[in-house]
Amino acid sequence: MLHGIALRYFVEVARTGSLAAASDSLHVAVSAISRQISKLEEDVGAPLFERLPRGMVLTDAGELLAEHARRTLLEADAVLGEISASEARGGRLVRIACTEGFTRSFLPAALARHREVAPNARYTLRSGTPAQVEHWVTVGEVDIGVAFSSGNTSALSVVHSTDMPVRALLGANHPLASRRSVTLADLQAYPVALLERGTTVRQLFDLCCSTRGIRIEPVLSSNNSAALHAFAALAGAVTLGSSVALKGLANEMSMVWRPIDEPVLNQRVLQVTTMRERRLPEVVKGVIGVIVEMIGVE
Repeated sequence: MLHGIALRYFVEVARTGSLAAASDSLHVAVSAISRQISKLEEDVGAPLFERLPRGMVLTDAGELLAEHARRTLLEADAVLGEISASEARGGRLVRIACTEGFTRSFLPAALARHREVAPNARYTLRSGTPAQVEHWVTVGEVDIGVAFSSGNTSALSVVHSTDMPVRALLGANHPLASRRSVTLADLQAYPVALLERGTTVRQLFDLCCSTRGIRIEPVLSSNNSAALHAFAALAGAVTLGSSVALKGLANEMSMVWRPIDEPVLNQRVLQVTTMRERRLPEVVKGVIGVIVEMIGVE
């Protein structure tokens, strides 16, 4: 029989990669965790971890149990939360992960809007790469993921998907703001602020420039989209991002977006994801509803 405490210990060892790290996280003796893991392996009749000099790695059987255990524990928490009075008042914690650009204004605005109808709700928000967001959702470290698709979401439930092209973001008074769309050649005449090399947007942009035989060197490179947006608004520069990145800003910080006439830059897909087959608490559904509503259409 699989007991809840054993599953919690097992999931934490799987997450941290060692008994010692799980002990530190859970504040439980290593010996107690080890006994529960051994009992689990006895119950399932197969080793769940490969013991290596530098830690513990899940076996194939362990991977199967981990997927079940994560979902089971989250669903148990959800049921207990719904029974409690705090859940009835919307007081449950909602954990969201996203790519960095959505932390600037869009998700803070979405959470503020949700809090208007669920004043006792609590939130955590973390940012990472699309691959990190997918991993956090898959293993149950967060409830909701908001990220551009990597094309490998088989372990996730995609609750909303929409095309989200790369746009030119610029001040409302910028000379290019009067255009319905812009080209890479148009951008050559103005200062450009770009994310650092290695990011998806920068890779796509550099590919398009190379294909067109156009050379554009940014006057500012950063791994922080908020810095790029502020610089573009204040210095008359152009940066890149999604139209949704401007939603939630006060007066949109006097910034507008314009399409870029490059098919490659129009192929990004934004997804809102949750753990596959997981029963979602009502408060998580509420946050998803607000996020999807705010994404809307351009």
